[in-house]
Amino acid sequence: MKKGTKITIWLIVIIAIVVVLAFIFVPKGKTKSSETGSLPTIYLKYPVKTDVGDSIEVVGTVQASTKVVAPKVSGEILEIYVEKGDYVEEGQLLAKIDDLQYQIQYLNALNDYEASLNLGERMKQVKKLLLEVAQKNLEYTNIIAPVSGIISAVNISKKDLVGTNTPAFTIVEDNNLKVKAAIDEIDIPLIKEGMEVTVDFGSIDLKLPGRISWISPTAVIDMGIVVIPIEIDFEGDTGQYPIISGITADVEIVTLKLENTVAVPKDAIQEGPEGIKIVYRLTSEGGMEPVQVQIGRETGKMVEITSGLNKDDIVLIIPSSQEARRLIQQYGLTISIPTITPTVPSTSGGRGGF
Repeated sequence: MKKGTKITIWLIVIIAIVVVLAFIFVPKGKTKSSETGSLPTIYLKYPVKTDVGDSIEVVGTVQASTKVVAPKVSGEILEIYVEKGDYVEEGQLLAKIDDLQYQIQYLNALNDYEASLNLGERMKQVKKLLLEVAQKNLEYTNIIAPVSGIISAVNISKKDLVGTNTPAFTIVEDNNLKVKAAIDEIDIPLIKEGMEVTVDFGSIDLKLPGRISWISPTAVIDMGIVVIPIEIDFEGDTGQYPIISGITADVEIVTLKLENTVAVPKDAIQEGPEGIKIVYRLTSEGGMEPVQVQIGRETGKMVEITSGLNKDDIVLIIPSSQEARRLIQQYGLTISIPTITPTVPSTSGGRGGF
């Protein structure tokens, strides 16, 4: 191949690349100019947002509160009325202890109390209290469910001798589910109790709202990383959903929520003289103009505009020099990107914020 032919082919390739770049980065149609300035060669249009937020994502595990039920009096088990896996209501009878000796104690206490009615006031009070104790002990021979839930363990059998330290039953409170998770120590300044949470069970295609109910006052080490344990309560009844203790979920903690406001990407904010903040707004004529703004709260990528922009405005984001260098390196071309020197604009536009 001749040298002249090679040069011609390379020129065609370069021209083709330039045409592609022009198609991507240069707006279609003629670029209009405003009184303030014309559009740069490369820019991004961004309609201001009115509802934005920021969040932290962690993985959590559903855990149910458990209640170990121990007898309040000792004796021999006469009957057991439930089995493992049964659902019980609070106050339901679980088992019965032989109550013969407790009946005798109650009747003796009742006789002593009745006989003390002619005695002094202090003795009558003592006999009355002893009667109340005997009556309670008789009632305690019925082992009652202190909470509603599912029986996960039955540790006693008929004719077993049990005491007040015997873990007779374990009840899982399925209507009192929590999500336990842990956040990185660098995120601790961002969270507080009561924050909104979304719990996402991807395996069953279910998302439920919740709130942080507890933040541990001490950090722990998990696989060599310092984390802070937290607990999340669900909002509303979870009994209608197939959620059980032990399953995992993705947890999104809303650390900042901006509603009914005006917000733009941080990349849209330019620094002007004496530290004033400027954004470039698309004009009705298709040009651009600098607008002085006041900023408020920030998320990871967005910033609230409390003054200077309206909800219907479109701001222009101009690529940084770093982004321009990336384009040059990627295509091996020299791309002209105008440098816009911020000027002190007059305060104009509406007012966002709360």
